[in-house]
Amino acid sequence: MADIIDGKKRIPFMRGMLVHHLIQHGLDHEAAFEVADEVRSALRSHKQDIDREELVVLIEELLSRDHPDHGIRDLVFWEPVPTSITVDVGDSAHPFSRERLAHSVRAAGLAPDQALEMAHRVEKRLLEQRRDRIQSQELESLVVEVLAEYRGDRLVDRYLVWRAWGDVGKPLVVLIGGASGVGKTSLAISLASVLDIPRLVATDDIRQILRLTLSPEFMPSIHRSSYTVSRGVQLPDTSSEDPVISGFRDQARVVGVGVRAIISRCIEENTSVIVDGVHLIPGFTDLSAFVDDAFIVPMCLAVTDREVYEERFARRADQAPNRPKQRYLDNLEDIIAIQQHILDESDQEDIPVIEVTTVEDPTSAAVTLVAERLRKHREIRRLFKGNGKKKK
Repeated sequence: MADIIDGKKRIPFMRGMLVHHLIQHGLDHEAAFEVADEVRSALRSHKQDIDREELVVLIEELLSRDHPDHGIRDLVFWEPVPTSITVDVGDSAHPFSRERLAHSVRAAGLAPDQALEMAHRVEKRLLEQRRDRIQSQELESLVVEVLAEYRGDRLVDRYLVWRAWGDVGKPLVVLIGGASGVGKTSLAISLASVLDIPRLVATDDIRQILRLTLSPEFMPSIHRSSYTVSRGVQLPDTSSEDPVISGFRDQARVVGVGVRAIISRCIEENTSVIVDGVHLIPGFTDLSAFVDDAFIVPMCLAVTDREVYEERFARRADQAPNRPKQRYLDNLEDIIAIQQHILDESDQEDIPVIEVTTVEDPTSAAVTLVAERLRKHREIRRLFKGNGKKKK
């Protein structure tokens, strides 16, 4: 029987090892045995030892002929597979983690199960290559390769946008607007986790702080809910404007001062932040002073189906008893009017809207919006060549 020549090593061919290896990679026992038996027969007629590459080609030809859908890439069955992989990052190192990689790949806009699948494919590729150590830059290139192979260039571009953002060193400010009950806070928490953004601020929290510092007599509009400001609060005459919208805008004007203060502080500290709240009326809060110092990404959430809206308030009441659903249902007409006003303003300002009931994963949709917005910035574009790929 011929030996396998692998560099300076000589390894006796063992049919059982090949059978075990093929079964581990998805072939059933009978198919694996047939392939291994045919390989052994071929080697018996081989008068000399067989080179590693020649044996791999032989096995690949047999698999392609009899099992064209096998999908087995690793045919070096005589070498042990590494039990762990170390990733070198500058002067430090950490163990390879599928969960960590899946988390970073989600920034390309993948759903959690898709990101985990991609991380599994990357790990499998590393094990096939018998890698027990890899540089972070090389790992990034492998991720790009696997993403392109299974998901296409568009996701590759989004992934590289996030890597490029890390190189620019400018904070990201994501603004999530929308009426009460559409899921702004839930999305903000999920998005912050995916994008590793350390700060979350809700405009309701800003309003609460203002309530503690400004008396009802001095600033009455902030002492009521956004949809009840018009009741019992003397507002300036706005001619034909709906009093509900007029009161809502007056409250948003006051809260907007706090929003600008939060953004200004985060820019000073070079810290990214997600701000969510009903008070983020597109075009209403002047953010022009920040556009050179931060990436500003606004978006809006909406629930346009009335029945779905009612169900959401009921579910929220179950999770947060201090927010009884009846209070919102009694004011649903005004809440919907405010939502329509926000949607009209979003349309005017060309702000993207996510209809949460029509997307499978609002977080992935939001990640995609942020990535596409980032890609338009000149600092990000500078890191890409004309073909859209990040410069090395």
